[in-house]
Amino acid sequence: MLFRDNLPDLQCKIRLIHAIPSAPAVDIYANGELIAKDLSFSDLSCYTTVAPGNYEVQLYVAGTYDTPLLTKNIDLLPNSASTISAITLNNNIDLFVLNDANTPGQINNSFLRFINLSSNSPLLTLSLPNDISLFNSVEYIETTGYYPLSPGIYNYKVSFGSSEGLFKFIKDLKLDNGKFYTIYIIGLFNNTPQLGYIIAQDGV
Repeated sequence: MLFRDNLPDLQCKIRLIHAIPSAPAVDIYANGELIAKDLSFSDLSCYTTVAPGNYEVQLYVAGTYDTPLLTKNIDLLPNSASTISAITLNNNIDLFVLNDANTPGQINNSFLRFINLSSNSPLLTLSLPNDISLFNSVEYIETTGYYPLSPGIYNYKVSFGSSEGLFKFIKDLKLDNGKFYTIYIIGLFNNTPQLGYIIAQDGV
C-alpha cells in the first residue's frame, strides 16, 4: 500500500478581476487551461478550484489565442484562496495577486477590506458617514488587512486625498456574521470609465 493514497487532496481557489479601464475583454489561461472567458472591465469571476503550485498565467484578447497581452508566473499555496486582478503598472499590463481569507471568522464579527485598483486616483480613505475612518490614505494596489465590524447594513464614504468635499458613497452594504468582504475601487479619477466599486465576499 502506498502512503500517497492517504495524503489529503490539497486544493486552492482563485478568482479574477478585470481592472484595466482601457483593455478589451480578455480570456485568461493558467498553464494552457481556460479559467476565465470573455472577462470585461469591472467583471469579477467566481472562484475556480485548482491544484496548488506554479502557474503560467496568460491574458489574451477574448476569442483569440495567438499573441498574449501578458504572460506571468504565479505561485498558489495549498488551501489558499486568491483574487488575481488584471491591472496596469508603469503603463504595462500586470497581475496583482491578493490572498483572501479562507476560514470562518470570529462569531459576532464581520470583516471588511478595502483595495484601491484605480491607477490614477489620489490616496483613498474609507470611512463611515460619521467620519470614523476605517482605512486611511490607501495607495494604488496597497494590501490592507481586514477591519472587524459588527454584522449589519452599512453606508460608507470614499474620500479622495486632500480634495476637501469630494467623496462618493457606497450604500446599503450588508455584512454577515463571520464573513469576510473586500471593497475594490476601480475605474479612473476624473476620467472615463468613472470610478466605481466591486464588493466581493471572500473565500466562498
